[in-house]
Amino acid sequence: MPRNQESKMKILSTASILFQKQGYHATGLNQIIKESGCPKGSLYYYFPEGKEQLATEAINRTKDLAAQELKNLFSQHEDVTKALEYFFEQSLSLNPKVEHNGIPLALISLETWHMSERLRLACKDAYEALIMILKEKFIQSNWPPVEATEMSYLIFSMLEGGSIFVLTYQSNEPLKRICKTIIELVEIKQSEFRRNRRT
Repeated sequence: MPRNQESKMKILSTASILFQKQGYHATGLNQIIKESGCPKGSLYYYFPEGKEQLATEAINRTKDLAAQELKNLFSQHEDVTKALEYFFEQSLSLNPKVEHNGIPLALISLETWHMSERLRLACKDAYEALIMILKEKFIQSNWPPVEATEMSYLIFSMLEGGSIFVLTYQSNEPLKRICKTIIELVEIKQSEFRRNRRT
């Protein structure tokens, strides 16, 4: 990576983690500069529109990284239930005190939807991209498209809700319970589809 892009990536990476852990309002530009180790001029050079532009690009970066990780994890298992179990196993192995787990958009989405259409749309695009990956995995496992869509929205809603519990409790235990319930729901629904195909 060219040196002039290294500073930008450091700033974006630091901002992404801080926005995930602290939210939008509690994360200041000075903190991002300090923790990234980059000079102040770099931030304003790469993000001349300020904090909103930085947050928008951080959301897009989070979306791209999460989408790639999700695709990689899902590619290792043909069955959607096994793929989800593997995804949850990997997510829950992370330390909640170090970095926010799951699909980390809940805090910034809740904080900014009413104050910035730009950030609201960035969060919406990120959710839609990730939901589409899961929906396609369900369809590959012979789920009807409508049910695949509904279950994908439900799962991400549960994960994002669970991420708030992770931060509040500083523990993965609530998310473990949610992931267990998701797998049970998927297995019940998948069994129904199999029975219907046999009749």
